[in-house]
Amino acid sequence: MSLSLTRVAMAISNYSELKTAIAAWMARSDLTSNLDDFIDLCEARVSYGGQAPYESEPIRILGTEQANESLTISSQTTALPTGFLEARSFYLDNSTNDPLDYFSPDRFWEANAANDTGTPEIYTIQGTNIVVAPSPDVTYTGKLSYFKKMDALSDSATTNWLITNYPNVYLYGSLFEGALYVKDYNEADRWFALYKSAIDGLVDQDKTSRHSGSTLSVKVDYVP
Repeated sequence: MSLSLTRVAMAISNYSELKTAIAAWMARSDLTSNLDDFIDLCEARVSYGGQAPYESEPIRILGTEQANESLTISSQTTALPTGFLEARSFYLDNSTNDPLDYFSPDRFWEANAANDTGTPEIYTIQGTNIVVAPSPDVTYTGKLSYFKKMDALSDSATTNWLITNYPNVYLYGSLFEGALYVKDYNEADRWFALYKSAIDGLVDQDKTSRHSGSTLSVKVDYVP
């Protein structure tokens, strides 16, 4: 069974082939109109994870990272890029590439940093905005590396990074959502186990490659 699944997954390279594979593995001819929903739900799980009883980690790996996108920092609040999920690093694009330290919103405002004006040193995320302190005294360019929501598959966008590199994640995740829809919980358990194994493997591999050989560093809190 596992050998057959691998062969099907390796044959999936675009949106149409994915829908064909889902329909074939579910062996249901009455769910054609639901296939898009299964794929959409799989993509949501990939980006945001899932809760118990089907708990899974969101994908935060190199393939979903947008590196060093330029942001114009001319006021304390700046809109985040479209598709932003989670910040990885943020620094000022100047002669010393000064990094900005992340503070949770409550610590950010407790520092009374909003009352200061100067070169930004810390930041927080609130809603769809990035907020810096001190408030910029001139216009700066910030470089933000962040995890971006995966581009959704559709008839007009037939491929993305995930389906090109890990089509089995799409297949197992969509089959899991389909099994939940038809209330076949034995099948849901089976497909979820395969999906979670694939996700856990990706996350563990990425953590190892990112942190291999690195050393821990200590950050000092901002003192206004």
